Amino acid sequence: ESRVNVKGRGNSSWKFPKKPLRLKFDEKISLLDMHKDKSWVLIPNYSDKSMLRNRLAFYMSSISNMDYTPESHFIDFTFNGKYWGTYLLCEKLKIAKHRVNVGDDGFLFEIDSRASGEADSRYFAVPHLENVVNIKDPEVQYGDANYNYAKDFVNKADQALFSSNFTNLATGWQAYMDMDSFVDWYLIQEIGKNLDGFYDTICFMHLTRGGMLMMGPMWDMDVAYGNMSQANQTCYDPKGFYIKYVKWYTRLFKDPSFVKRVKERFNYFYRHQNDILAYINADAQYLKYSALENNNVWHLLNVKTWPNYNIWGSYQNEVQELKVWFTNRMEWLKTQFDQM
Repeated sequence: ESRVNVKGRGNSSWKFPKKPLRLKFDEKISLLDMHKDKSWVLIPNYSDKSMLRNRLAFYMSSISNMDYTPESHFIDFTFNGKYWGTYLLCEKLKIAKHRVNVGDDGFLFEIDSRASGEADSRYFAVPHLENVVNIKDPEVQYGDANYNYAKDFVNKADQALFSSNFTNLATGWQAYMDMDSFVDWYLIQEIGKNLDGFYDTICFMHLTRGGMLMMGPMWDMDVAYGNMSQANQTCYDPKGFYIKYVKWYTRLFKDPSFVKRVKERFNYFYRHQNDILAYINADAQYLKYSALENNNVWHLLNVKTWPNYNIWGSYQNEVQELKVWFTNRMEWLKTQFDQM
């Protein structure tokens, strides 16, 4: 038991009946054996009827070279005496020793198309990014030392990436951007063909002062892995590149050393397909009864909810569709990367 403040969160997800929530406790506490902290989030997975896609992305991140993956647990959530259904209890992204560990003077960024419309945002533009970069943590003010350091560093990275000698190890992009995180973040997003992964919103980067710019943490992939129709029909098709056409990644793919590492790391994920599918199966089995109770509240399995591509009619069918899409996606990508 502990005192806690509960508030709404999210952007498009806030419009749905099943609300995303943020928990902020008066003191640091451990929930379900996760590291102590005051701040947590409850993810409703309303648009993802399998409720597995965010956890799938987190699992892929956890077996990758990403330096931090948010911990999470499925829970049945009761609020003010009312059962709200199945939620994913998750660590909130923030700078902390056991979360985004960039030290006391590091930065957590979000590439965010909505930042310009939010009063508390502190953002800057970068010539070759699709959207502005919002400094999520720490709190800064326009023109102060931290703001200027962050803005200058990311813009220098952009300048190096698009310079004439961008493949030079000493002066090119690798002097500013961490190869491993940029490769593995790309692959997890590309495998999922995540609509939000197109440097539009909820794309996070972090920077340790004196270090290099790193992609991640992974976050918010409920409209990935084939769960997307209306906004972008191509995201349902397991064939076709998507994240590869982000401006930074289009440029990175012109560096043979980057392509070589992408191929190596994709083959790593490809070899772990059975582990990934087993993880999906284990989570689906764990949620078997909770998913039914969730549907008794929200009645989603037989209706089309944005941005679902189709109605699959049962929880088991939703899980099976996810696995089939994932397998088809991996086979298509394998063919493409083998030809590079």
